[in-house]
Order: sequence, then structure tokens, then C-alpha cells
Amino acid sequence: MDMDTLMENNHYKQLKNIYKLHKKYHFSKKSEIHWYKLKNLLKKKPYNNKKFFFEYINKNILTNNQKLYVNINQLKNFLFKIDAVILFFINGKIDKNISNINNSYYIINIDKHNNINYKNYFFKHNIYSHLSESLTKEFISINCTKSFNPKPLYLVYFNIGNKNKKIFMSNYRNYIHINNIYPIILIEHHININQLYFNNIFNTLILDNNSKLEYYKFITNENNNKNYCTINNEFYLYNNVFFKKYDLLMSSKYIEQNNRFKFIGQNSKLIYKSISFAKNDNLINTNNYVEHDGKNCCSIQKHKAITLDNSIINLISLLKINKFAIKTDGQINYSSLLLSKLSKINIQPGLDILNNNVKCTHSVFTGKIDENQIFFFQMRGINFQKAYSILYMSFILDSLKEINNDNLKEIFLKKISCYLSVENFFHEF
Repeated sequence: MDMDTLMENNHYKQLKNIYKLHKKYHFSKKSEIHWYKLKNLLKKKPYNNKKFFFEYINKNILTNNQKLYVNINQLKNFLFKIDAVILFFINGKIDKNISNINNSYYIINIDKHNNINYKNYFFKHNIYSHLSESLTKEFISINCTKSFNPKPLYLVYFNIGNKNKKIFMSNYRNYIHINNIYPIILIEHHININQLYFNNIFNTLILDNNSKLEYYKFITNENNNKNYCTINNEFYLYNNVFFKKYDLLMSSKYIEQNNRFKFIGQNSKLIYKSISFAKNDNLINTNNYVEHDGKNCCSIQKHKAITLDNSIINLISLLKINKFAIKTDGQINYSSLLLSKLSKINIQPGLDILNNNVKCTHSVFTGKIDENQIFFFQMRGINFQKAYSILYMSFILDSLKEINNDNLKEIFLKKISCYLSVENFFHEF
């Protein structure tokens, strides 16, 4: 695509106008550098498939989210009942009126400009990360204090706006530094309501020596599948880190998540499990990159995906083990269910191993509900729909058994059960 074609592109023009307005109030040299890099990437990016967000939203009008205030009572019905430090990210900014900014467990700083320079150039930028860096209104840094038994940190993303053909865009850039020897629970909750919006988030998480983190991400369907969400995560694991990550992704119009993990230190462990559901004509793209630089580290990934109708889930992963990362244990496992003829799941696992003193495995399973098992249940008096649900849930439950927090495990189960109860499972191949 030449520059003239780019200039004629509707979405580029919209972003350019948004940036011009944005830099009047939030200009910095760093944001300008990322804007020019974004422009160059847009110039090179082919608009020829539905895997690309700006093609996916077609002719919708993209606009920066407006500043609106929300009453906490508007959110109570959606929130998890958890005793936690809650931060509300609403329409591109943190709402200071209802967020627990001042607390005993986390130091939270809010800046108009990105003054944080974490000097690790591991992350490979993309269109969405440049978008976050250039158009974010507030840069958030969160440091945990060395307090005993800290409360969970609960990040809530919520958007309000007009019900029209405009897509309201919110950009976020967060830095979270975990440096507490006591276990930390981090919950990221995206609340979807019946309005068009695009959330674009870039998170940096630094897990210092001897830290323990459980990180739960919920992008769940609240009777709405119109919205768009892209998330870039970079994780840095130092010495003796124990990190558990759980994702539950459910049927927004478009979800893209890029996770990049780097083992910098030694004797650290990552357990990453995810469950992805897609229906209608929705699309989920997930790209996981794990790089081992330290010795005696372990990474275990188990991902499950289920598609219905005309939906598509794309799962890509690469496990890279560098020359000096001896005695590494790396595992990647993908399991998926296709519940209609027209749905698709594309899986692409990869290994890049640069030394011999490692133990690595990867596996992929894709299939459908076994008709013989359905028949087995029916012969014992269990009807088709009940049998289908039992088999479906048994496929999922294995991913939840290692969640130690009973409250969060119950939330996972309720969300999945609710999702199952309203779906029509009588697709036939």
C-alpha cells in the first residue's frame, strides 16, 4: 500500500484527526515517536483479510471516547463480589471518584505522559501497542507494598456512550510491578454492555525476585457481542517467581490478545491456562510467545477453545529456549471443540530450542462431541441435551481444577454455565 492509498484510507484519517486533538493536551516526544511508527505500520499492513481489526470494523466511525462520569450503582450488578482494591477504567481514563486509589496495599501513580523507561527491549511492538503508547490519556503505574496478606487488585474496564454507529475508542497503558513475597491476586474484568466500543490495552508486568502472582482475565458476554478488545501483555519473570495466569474469553465481536513472557531469572515457573468461546461470526486471535533465558525454569500452557456458528478462533504460540537456559521444562497443549460445520479453529504451536539440556513437549487436539458417547448416555436414560452439556462441561472443567481461590473458581463456573444455558447445541455435521 503506497502513501497515497494510506492517506485515502478512512481509518487512517480518523486516527490522524484523533491524534491531532490528543497531542494538544497529552503531547510528549515518546508518544510522537510511537505515532510515526504506527503510521508506518498502517502503511505496510495489507487490508485483505478479516484477521485485521481495522478491516474488521469496516466503515464504522472510530472516535476517541468522551469523558463521562459513571455512578458506582451502575456497575454493582456486573461486579464480582470480592473484597479487593478496585480500579475503574472508564472511557479511557481511571475514575478517581470511585476507584480505591489510596489504599494500604498498592501505590498507584497516574501521569499524563509516559515517564517510565523499563530498559528491556524484549517486546515486539505492533499496531495496537503503538496505538496505546501514542493515544493513551493517562499512564498508570502500580507497585505493591510489602504488606502482609494483601487484598486482590481488581481492574475493571467499562465503557459508556451513545448508541449509534460510532465506535468509541479507549486506549490504556499500565505498568504493574510485583515485588512482594506474599501472594498477589490480580483480576482484570472487561464488562461488555450494549454499546459499540473498542478497548485497546497495553500492560507491562514485572515480577520481581520471589514474587507470587495469580492473574485472572475475564472478557465475558453480558448479553452483548458487539464490542472490540485488543490486549498486549508483556511479562518479565525474575528469580524464584511463581506465576499462574487464567483467561476466560467469551464472544465479543473481536478479541485479540498478544502475550509475551520472558524468563530473565532462574528457578521460576509459569502456569498459563485459558478457555476461549466464540459464536455467531465473532473472531478471537491469541498469540503467545514464551522465551526462556534463565536456568531451571518451567512453563506450562494449556489452552482450550470452543467455536459455534460462523466464528473463528486463531491460536498461535512459540516457545523459545535460548542457549544458556539449561534444564528448561516447556509444555504447550491445545484442545479444541468445533460445534458447527462452519466454525473454524486454527492452531499453530512452535518450538525454537537452542540447547540440548531441556524437556519440551507440544500437543494439539481438535474434534467434536462424540456421537457414541451421546448414545451411551441416552441408553442410560439421559436425554440428548443433558448428555451434550455433561460432555461439554467435562471438556472444560479440567482447566479449572487448579484454581485455588474458591470464589474465583465459582465465578468461572457461573459464567460458563450461563453461557451454556442460552446456547443452542444442536448443530449437526
